[in-house]
Amino acid sequence: MSEPMRILVVEDEALILMQIEMMLEEAGYRVVGTAMNAAEAIALVHETRPELVLIDLRLGDESSGVDVAHAVRAIGGITAAFMTANARSLSDDLEGATAVIAKPFTGAVLEESLAYLEDCVRRPPPAELVPAGMRIAPALLKSFAQMRL
Repeated sequence: MSEPMRILVVEDEALILMQIEMMLEEAGYRVVGTAMNAAEAIALVHETRPELVLIDLRLGDESSGVDVAHAVRAIGGITAAFMTANARSLSDDLEGATAVIAKPFTGAVLEESLAYLEDCVRRPPPAELVPAGMRIAPALLKSFAQMRL
């Protein structure tokens, strides 16, 4: 059996952060850290080297999840995905993130989305279709299509 996927959660609302952390751990993932603002998140990305960073778009002390996604992309080798109720405010390229999971979401939607993202990270291209409630960056979908050729 493979090691659980290592995930960093970036969310500025403490109760939501705890709920997401609990859902991830119950689903068998390893939460390597949590952050409530961009500076904290970027420091933890460097420190913990997660496979996946789940990011709320609007963060504490008026920082932005977009800044975290750009930092993750610059580091390389780590996947960033937004979890936000403001998914429509993102550009078509998802501001550098791989995916966006629309809030509010159920435990089932989160689990399906994480399974898909785990395939993106560990076994690309994913065999399954993009789950409901999730949007994938067009560039990533294009690269998956090319992999299948």
